[in-house]
Amino acid sequence: MKPVGNVGPERLEKSVEIGTLYAFYGGLLTQKQQDALRLHYEEDLSLGEIAEELEVSRQNVHELISRSAQKLRKYEQALGGVSRARETAQALRRAQEMLESMHGLSDQDKRTADEAAALIAQVIRRQEGE
Repeated sequence: MKPVGNVGPERLEKSVEIGTLYAFYGGLLTQKQQDALRLHYEEDLSLGEIAEELEVSRQNVHELISRSAQKLRKYEQALGGVSRARETAQALRRAQEMLESMHGLSDQDKRTADEAAALIAQVIRRQEGE
């Protein structure tokens, strides 16, 4: 999900948060919850416009979006998929930096390569759930 239109920093931050959580856990929501979040955060529709689209009250849409976002946050607390993905990406970036810094096979470069290989192995084990 991507924020569109002219939005403030808080709305943008929330849109990024919900979009990321939705990417990981959106499939666990009901179709109506998915639709409400998509229309609000991706399509940037107002609560009134979403209410019309879903044929429910504006208050119902507000509650639906709030509960759905809260549900996504609870999934993250319980499962930690987003956190693990961020940690993995950070570790892989570090490994990449280490490998890119190598220009020969001096003793220092060999140690750097060994450290990078160990880090990559750690990430692989983490991804495999060991």
